[in-house]
Amino acid sequence: MPRRTWIAWILVACLVLLAGCASTGRDDEDGRAGEPTSKSEEPAQPERPPSPPRNEKTVRFGTVDSVRPVTLPGKDSGAGALVGAVVGGIAGAEAGKGRGSAVGAVIGTVAGGLAGAALEDHLTRREALEIIVELDNSGELRAITQETTAQAFERGERVRLVTGGGVTRVEKLSGD
Repeated sequence: MPRRTWIAWILVACLVLLAGCASTGRDDEDGRAGEPTSKSEEPAQPERPPSPPRNEKTVRFGTVDSVRPVTLPGKDSGAGALVGAVVGGIAGAEAGKGRGSAVGAVIGTVAGGLAGAALEDHLTRREALEIIVELDNSGELRAITQETTAQAFERGERVRLVTGGGVTRVEKLSGD
């Protein structure tokens, strides 16, 4: 097959993959995509009021036992691998001659996908702190990992742990 045909097929495959990621509309309360509605199908009644806020949090107090820097892993959205595969496939197809063009496209796609995924992981890594806190009420130790902020925590420092929605953060107590 001519080189341009291979490039066209690679581009079509990428467009099909991207089309599968497209959103069909606004999400409903359960996080599922809602059905698109036309203006004539909209209900005459006002929408039902939003659910009440769910913002209650649990607060516990404790003392910092230890702090150490850690690196949070990067995100793996697949975008880096996809872009890398497209670029690698095109470059591989251009590098080969005749039948080597097809082989070059395949090798370039695989290598580009791997390189793109590795680059995305590296670029999205974040610096964080693992803070181990001894709780006042039970003496239990809790390890919380949170992204690095302007606040520095030290051993023996009084802190509060705020938990809500499955996420816990450590805050310094004011006045200390």
